[in-house]
Amino acid sequence: MSTQDTHADLPVVVGVDSGQSAGRAVEEAAALARRWGRSLRVMHATGLTIVPWTDEHLVRVAAHTEQCRERARKAAPELAVTAVTEVDDPAAMLVAASRDAAMVVVDGGRLGQAGAALLGSTADKVMAHAECPVMVVPLAADRSATGPVVVGVDAHEHSAPAVAFAFAEASRLGVPLVAVHSWWWDEPNVVLVAHDLDEEHARVVEEHRLVVSEMLAGYRDDFPDVRVTETLEHGHAGTTLVQASRGAQLLVVGRRGLGGFPGLLLGSVSRHVVHHAHCPVVVVPPGDRRATGKAAR
Repeated sequence: MSTQDTHADLPVVVGVDSGQSAGRAVEEAAALARRWGRSLRVMHATGLTIVPWTDEHLVRVAAHTEQCRERARKAAPELAVTAVTEVDDPAAMLVAASRDAAMVVVDGGRLGQAGAALLGSTADKVMAHAECPVMVVPLAADRSATGPVVVGVDAHEHSAPAVAFAFAEASRLGVPLVAVHSWWWDEPNVVLVAHDLDEEHARVVEEHRLVVSEMLAGYRDDFPDVRVTETLEHGHAGTTLVQASRGAQLLVVGRRGLGGFPGLLLGSVSRHVVHHAHCPVVVVPPGDRRATGKAAR
C-alpha cells in the first residue's frame, strides 16, 4: 500500500500570524493542497501571555484567520478550507497539528537577518520537532514556476524520506529532479606527488558518486517519469544547497534527529538553508511515510 493511500485523509496545515508575509505561506499551502487533493487547515495561535487575552482581541485574531482562509479559497476555489484560532504557543500548536497532517507550512518572513528571531521562536522549533514534513516559505524567495525540485542527498538513513518526497513531488509537478550531494575532502599528505593526489581525488569523487547512485537507484524505478540530474559538489552542504536552490521550485532536505547532514545539526545546515534559500524549503523528518506517494525505503 502506498503512503498516499494510508494517509489520504490528512490535511495540509498552514500556520499564520498577523504579519503581511503570511499570505505567501497561505498561497503556497493552497497550491500544495490542491496538487495533492487534500483539504487545507488554516491555524492561528495567539501566543501565551501572563495577562489573559480579551474577547475583543480574540475576535480580531479570529477575523484575521478568516481573512487568510478566504485568501486560500480564492487561490484554490475547489479546496475544502477550515480555519482554527487557538490561545496557544504557535510552535506548540503546529507541532501538535503535525501529528495528523500531511504537511505543515510556515511563513519564513524576511529571512537572513532579523528573520533569525522569527525562526528561533516558531519555524525553527516546528522544523525540529514536527512529525510530518515542514515547508518554510521565505517572503523574498524568487520561486521559479518551471524550475526543478532540488534534494540534498547523503548516505544516511535520514536522507531516504527526503529523497522519496522529492521524487514524488517532481513527478506531481512534471519537472526534473536535481539530486545534490555535497562532500568535503581534506587534502592528503602534502608530500604526495601530483599524480598521487589526482588518483586520491578521483577515488574520493567516485566513492561519493556511488553513494548518490545507490541512494537514487530504487526511486528511479518507482518514478520512471522523473528526469534526474546528479550533482556532486566539493564544499559545505548549506552553501551548496542554497546555490542549488536558485531557479528551483522547491528545495528538499532531510532531518536526522535534531539535524540534517552528517556532523551538522539543524541549526547549521537546515537553518542556514531556510534563511538563505531562493525558493520554499521542505524539511522531511526521519522515517516519514507521509505525502510521498511511495513508501519511504
